[in-house]
Amino acid sequence: MKELNVVTALKNGFAQRPPRERMILGAGTLFAFIALVYLALVPSLERSTELQERYRVLQADLQWLTEQSASVSRLSNSCVDKTIQGGDTADVISRLVRRNQIKLAKIAEQTQGTYLLSLESASGNRLLQLAYQLACQGLTTNMLDVSRSASADKAYAARMEVQHAK
Repeated sequence: MKELNVVTALKNGFAQRPPRERMILGAGTLFAFIALVYLALVPSLERSTELQERYRVLQADLQWLTEQSASVSRLSNSCVDKTIQGGDTADVISRLVRRNQIKLAKIAEQTQGTYLLSLESASGNRLLQLAYQLACQGLTTNMLDVSRSASADKAYAARMEVQHAK
């Protein structure tokens, strides 16, 4: 009953106003209603725009990943097929250095299981391949410093620190 009385009172109060005031109140009510609808919809519209932008970025990332899948498959780990060689760590390092046709200038055991290598090679790729093969043998490369060699017969000089993987 109170609701009916409030509505009736508003209608009567509105009817008693002069036409000019009724027009201003109606325009104000319409403006307030439009403002409320706008304020209610703005967060939804912003969220929708944000989601559309995120979708566009994710689609671009997915397309790039799809294009790179061939490259990734070529980079697969082939260590699974290799067995870890037995023997002293220094002997394993020496064998791998010789296999890659790299000159081992110096090998020094710094601490238990950590070795510092001084290497010379005609190819920088062979040095990187050596680091990979050492990793396949359970050794971690802590430091690899490759630079141009002052020697004319060897193009690259490298210092490498390796230790057993933990």
